[in-house]
Amino acid sequence: MSRCSRLARAWILGLPGPPAILMASAVAGLSAQSGVPALATAIDPDSVAVGETFTLGLTVSLPATGQVRFPAVLPLPEELEQRGAVEIRSAREATDWRAYYTLVAWKAEAIRIPPIEVTLERDGQPAGPLTFVPPVVQVLSILPAGDPGLELRDARPFLRVRAFPWWLLLLLIPLVALAWWTMRRRRTRLVSAPFLAPAELALQDFARLRAQWASGAVSGDQFFDEYEHALRRYVDRTRTWSPGRALVGLTEAGATLIRALQSSLVVRFGRVLAHDSGPPSALDAAEGFVRAEMPADDGASVAEAGEDRGGA
Repeated sequence: MSRCSRLARAWILGLPGPPAILMASAVAGLSAQSGVPALATAIDPDSVAVGETFTLGLTVSLPATGQVRFPAVLPLPEELEQRGAVEIRSAREATDWRAYYTLVAWKAEAIRIPPIEVTLERDGQPAGPLTFVPPVVQVLSILPAGDPGLELRDARPFLRVRAFPWWLLLLLIPLVALAWWTMRRRRTRLVSAPFLAPAELALQDFARLRAQWASGAVSGDQFFDEYEHALRRYVDRTRTWSPGRALVGLTEAGATLIRALQSSLVVRFGRVLAHDSGPPSALDAAEGFVRAEMPADDGASVAEAGEDRGGA
């Protein structure tokens, strides 16, 4: 690019430079005739890489005062894109008009910007359109020299359907089978477990306590804790008692069971050692109380079961 062309481009784009030289180069470059507007265009820089922005400058020099209407958006090909709004400046008492467009190129080739029309107005009346023919912008590739041409892949589909992972299903089959077998086994255990009436459950608890006391597995206070727990569970399931009611209120149980419960209070809270005969006597009283409340058939069956266990 010659020195004169560089100075003219600097004046059009408003780049810094010596005012006298800029004015002289502008007059030489535009060479506006008397009464005819002078048009000039410039690109800075004149060569860019793909994706880099550059500035397109349009300048109108009027012989008299007027107003120039620049388009807000340029009609550009798909290889070019306008970034932001146009910047318009006027100078020298509205005789020089300049417009600056920030553009970006997306294709590595020499791109020609289409002609641009602006409207000139004088005294509020249109004086005719003005047409700019911008220069060609050289767009350079950002790829290293010597690389083969690259082809863009197709865009990914919005909805991608993947094949069903059958291997995952093969892994899940053993896990499902194991879970089914575990649930079936647990259900079988629950079904096979016999349902015990409150009296039968209490008698089983008393029999277990009798064996633990005879073997020395529990102390006196531990024995009576379990003893009252078993008796309390039986009473709660056979009577509508309030939770805080004391077991010594079982007046229908007889004096023997009441004395056993009083001994239990002394052992549990009075730190008194239980006699060797105390727990068996308490169990006898509790078992007699429970059997007395059982129906005749249930009592006979429980007694027979006890005899069978004793004989065995």
